[in-house]
Amino acid sequence: MALLLSFVAFPLTLNYFSPYLIVDSAFQGVVNGSLIVFASMFLGSLVFGRLWCGWACPAAGLQEPLLRVNDRRVDRKADLVKWAIWVPWIALIVFAAMRAGGYVSIDPFYGTVGGISLAGDAERPAIFAFIIYFGVVLTFFGITLAVGRRGGCHALCWMAPFMISGRAARNSLGAWPSLRLVADSSACTKCGTCTRECPMSVPVQELVASESMEHAECVLCGSCVDGCPNKAIRYSFSTGK
Repeated sequence: MALLLSFVAFPLTLNYFSPYLIVDSAFQGVVNGSLIVFASMFLGSLVFGRLWCGWACPAAGLQEPLLRVNDRRVDRKADLVKWAIWVPWIALIVFAAMRAGGYVSIDPFYGTVGGISLAGDAERPAIFAFIIYFGVVLTFFGITLAVGRRGGCHALCWMAPFMISGRAARNSLGAWPSLRLVADSSACTKCGTCTRECPMSVPVQELVASESMEHAECVLCGSCVDGCPNKAIRYSFSTGK
């Protein structure tokens, strides 16, 4: 339900996730809303991993219903595509900020009208905002139909790498308490339900067998927790990897 509500609100929040406005504002030396949001995702992932992706992302809310249309598991090679997009995009943001002489001001509502993404005014007619909105929606829609389970998350998402990087930093720098999944392999009967239910195509049963549930594409959605008939998987807020 939370994912669906997030998608319904997407016309209002679109610009706060915009990969374009963060570049445009960087050329102006302005810290905009999407930069603040992406930085918050990175910092939040140090404790909560990719919880955002599993419970609040509007793009996830769009893709979840499409599981009924294409439930094919996604090949891990698709995950490399988003990094091929993300790395040069980050380089462009850095270049733009340097070209502007650094960030000199903060405007969380940059590129919006009264804080609303799809509103319009004399300078920014609403029709252009709607074209961008439907372009984003149709792109995620098409990729998911073509690739499989949350295909857009695997192959396109420019937000996921912030959280994947944050989680990796947490695991490398120190084992402070964080939200994670833990498994009891002795309770596992190898029924495969956890792997079948995972919307991110994570090989959950293999992780349970090793009792190491850390995986870059795990979004902590809890599908494996709810689906396991033997309660071999559970949430934990603790140290460990």
